[in-house]
Amino acid sequence: MDNMKAYKLLWLADRLHLRQTGRTITGDCYYAMPHGIVPSDAKCILEGAKTKLANPKGYSSKYIKMMDNHKYQAIAEADLKMFSDSDQEALDRVYSLYGNLDGKKLSTMSHKYPEWTFYRGLLDDKEQKNSYKVDLEHFFEEGPKCKLFNENRELLELAQLMYQEYNRC
Repeated sequence: MDNMKAYKLLWLADRLHLRQTGRTITGDCYYAMPHGIVPSDAKCILEGAKTKLANPKGYSSKYIKMMDNHKYQAIAEADLKMFSDSDQEALDRVYSLYGNLDGKKLSTMSHKYPEWTFYRGLLDDKEQKNSYKVDLEHFFEEGPKCKLFNENRELLELAQLMYQEYNRC
């Protein structure tokens, strides 16, 4: 899988989980960038850079091997004990619906959601920087109609209240 596809699938899973439970799966901060939404720590992990995570250096290399052209391969089974049942359900649902799409199609899709469109004007201005920290409140806003984000209004509002209370990034 290439890095763009990985970032977009994580974004979809975090967006879904946040809208359902009031917390993301990854706890990551997101940035709007020219090619869509990018999870900061996930990007750092794939690039071998320092993250805010408490995992020891080299931890990710037990699970992921860099191939060529920004492609990565799993080299060990995931440690699923790290994920709650709702985490796994969100990840499975996103992968079943969008795992067949490539990174470019997922990137184009991400450009239709409020967490990216809010920053579009800034990203189009070549005189400005090319990344902006996303306010996760945008994840609660409605995007295009799709099979993934169809929570009822009361559940969505409750999840947003829970997020506001406990999970500010």
